[in-house]
Amino acid sequence: MGKSTKNKNITKSLALSVFMTCFGSSFVIGYNLGVLNLPADHVKDFLSRTILGKNVSEAEKTSTLVTPSFLYAQVSTAFVVAGAIGAFCCGLIADKLGRRNGLLLNHLFAILGGVLCGPCVRLGQPALLFVGRFLNGFNCGVSIGIASMHLTEIAPISLRGGIGSLHQLALTIGICVAYLATLTFAFNTPDLWPIAVAVGSIPPFISLIVLPFCPESPRFLFIKKGKVAEARKAFTRLNCKDDIDAIFDEMTEEMRVAKSLPPFKFTKLFTQKDLRMPVLIACLIQVFQQLSGINAVISYSSTMLKTAGIPDQYIQFCVVAVGAINVFMTVISVFLIERAGRRTLLLWPSVLLAFSLLCLTITVNLANSLKDPSAARAAGIVSAVFIILYICGFALGLGPVPGLIVSEIFRQEPRAAAYSLSQGINWLCNLLVLFSYPSINDAIGGYSFIPFLIIVVACWIFFFLYMTETKNRTCDSIARDLARPKIVACSRPSRLQHKNEEPFESSD
Repeated sequence: MGKSTKNKNITKSLALSVFMTCFGSSFVIGYNLGVLNLPADHVKDFLSRTILGKNVSEAEKTSTLVTPSFLYAQVSTAFVVAGAIGAFCCGLIADKLGRRNGLLLNHLFAILGGVLCGPCVRLGQPALLFVGRFLNGFNCGVSIGIASMHLTEIAPISLRGGIGSLHQLALTIGICVAYLATLTFAFNTPDLWPIAVAVGSIPPFISLIVLPFCPESPRFLFIKKGKVAEARKAFTRLNCKDDIDAIFDEMTEEMRVAKSLPPFKFTKLFTQKDLRMPVLIACLIQVFQQLSGINAVISYSSTMLKTAGIPDQYIQFCVVAVGAINVFMTVISVFLIERAGRRTLLLWPSVLLAFSLLCLTITVNLANSLKDPSAARAAGIVSAVFIILYICGFALGLGPVPGLIVSEIFRQEPRAAAYSLSQGINWLCNLLVLFSYPSINDAIGGYSFIPFLIIVVACWIFFFLYMTETKNRTCDSIARDLARPKIVACSRPSRLQHKNEEPFESSD
């Protein structure tokens, strides 16, 4: 099983582990994020009929507070709140059960969530939808942390960036497949949309069967559990044997340092001096990602496409096209991330993203204010172009890079706790946008991109000044750099190799 494939760095066990992690966890996150977007009107109709006892048009006219749109928003809220809870729990699950076994347990939530949502329309029970989406959200919150962690820990150093970014690629593919599954000629009908939600339980079911045959993370087995023989066996299956002694020397040193310190507690993320900059980066990079306006831009895309004169029946295909562009650009990022580096892909695509937000502010306001239909249509077309540019910038940088960076800037002991905090911040920011963006959009209309632009610029300046390059470096060397933070802008990043480094001693 440890025999190498054509690429000497990739074994069959590594390929299977990466595929099942991405298919059973990362893909499912994207699928669940996108599956209720296109059938939104059918979901509102179902909730209106079963809860309000009226069809959508009657409910929108007669209801003042509890409208179909409000009920639909509560389904989204249940998903996001559960995602935040799952994210804060993922570190505990990963450290107690392990990375692989944590994913296996988490698959049960995805399967149960899909099974509950499937019959909700046939049984006329909206509670099944709410509970099912809550379980799906919890699954996604746990997966987004543990899947990234697992991929990073099982990957060889030379492939860590590429393998780590496959998590985001699988997520974007999941979104695109969800859009395809909910086209009008597929499951986007009043009776079939719950089936599309239930289909999301198939990948975790398959992974639940196959993933037990894949090895656990060697770093978890060695450093967290002290199981040297099992860790060496797992490492041999996942990696080429010519790396094993050097990597185990590094992990032995890391374990020695960890054992010389008291057991790591979550509160140390806030009190341990050497963790202050890594924790700040881990949290701020999630703010950077979620408050960059990605959800607002996607929600505006349908409006801009309509303004551009595209008939309603074709809007859904354009949404799928936007999802396909997201996948394509994420594929490019997988190949670039080991060549260009994390810092480069975080910073420079974000410049395109900020430029697109600025231009969208101008063109959206023009499209809304112009009285000449042809001129407004032209402004709508230009806005659609800037939406595509924005998606390209996000998919190249802020999409795949944050999860990878968080997994690389911490040593083994604090990594799971840091992931919990970081991903919890991510979901809370998602919740903030979910609640605040409709009000901001109602209040300032086309200028609603400005707050996101300000956040992007502020975060960009911070990461330009302080974010060191992590490509081809050990976690110990990165931790050493960030323990003594300094301005790294315009300086050549350190390219230390683990065999030449002194062990890093953390300080309280």
